[in-house]
Amino acid sequence: MRRSLFIGLWMVMGLPLVAIAQDAASVSTKSSEGISPEPSFSSFKEAYSAGNQALKDRKLKEAAAAYEAAENLSTSGKGKSQAANAQGWALLKERKLPEAKKAFARSVEENGDNKVALKNLGAVEYDLYDYGMGSIEDLKDAIKNLEASGENQEDLDRAKAALGREDAAAKVTPVPIDMADKNFKGLLALSDKLQEEGQPDEALKVMRKAASIAASPNSKAVASNRLGKLLLDSHKPSESVPYFEEAVKYQPKEKTYLNNLGWSNWVLYASGKGDEADLKKAVEAFYKMNSMDPSYHGESMKMALDELKEVDPDSAKAYTIKDETTKDETTSEGEKDGDAKGGKTKEDAMDNGSAK
Repeated sequence: MRRSLFIGLWMVMGLPLVAIAQDAASVSTKSSEGISPEPSFSSFKEAYSAGNQALKDRKLKEAAAAYEAAENLSTSGKGKSQAANAQGWALLKERKLPEAKKAFARSVEENGDNKVALKNLGAVEYDLYDYGMGSIEDLKDAIKNLEASGENQEDLDRAKAALGREDAAAKVTPVPIDMADKNFKGLLALSDKLQEEGQPDEALKVMRKAASIAASPNSKAVASNRLGKLLLDSHKPSESVPYFEEAVKYQPKEKTYLNNLGWSNWVLYASGKGDEADLKKAVEAFYKMNSMDPSYHGESMKMALDELKEVDPDSAKAYTIKDETTKDETTSEGEKDGDAKGGKTKEDAMDNGSAK
């Protein structure tokens, strides 16, 4: 969901059901992990179909509960795996990432050959790490599961790069930082060096010093944007937002700052730490960016707007996406100062379908 998660309902609903249990016994869904109990079903097929319909209607709690019933009713590992993966998808759409991880893990446990579930499990484990909701163990597990799935190379590459940074940072021995007599540009360079060396906390201290001596609107915007980027890269999206807002206040027509503001709000929403208001803020920032340059992270605008169309269709009607006509080959001052990881929609990262 960094990234969020719009494959299309046909991938769940259009695939054949596997190992349909025909038991006459009714199974009532559990209320664990925030999943509301639902009326009992008499068969796997009935429960799974009810989950598909609820998912289509965006009744996500009902969908998760129905898929759990289908999992309980199935008499085969493949059927249980299919239902658990579908439940994980519904929970992910509800932005309940820890619960989604558990569902995907059950899916893999029931059927280790379910490549779709392996891909989904790895992707949500990476998100938990990236959103500051998990640990380095989630990151390691993400790499293992993404590799096993044979899909989602983009997330796999990001996860491996993140683990490399974590390993490098663990080997760093912090040394005293000399900020004396350094001007604004010198402090920017020092902060960049410290971050590259795997010392994000020290880089943040230096950047705060740079922000304190910034004099012009442009330098204040640069410092605020870089502070936000450091916090976002440190998996602290809620702390990053005010700095990106500050950068946009000083330079309201800088597309890099608008993208970063939109992305930080998107991460808040997608992680479940934020709410619909954060999604709307993300759309608004991306819309302003898109209006200035349709070629710049247009996928970010589409990602956020597609989600808003599901969550609040009336609000989404106020926005349209400009078509890319000419590609901007220029590099703005803001782009030199760091662009957040915008635009990863996860259309290839996650899958709400069943194992084929």
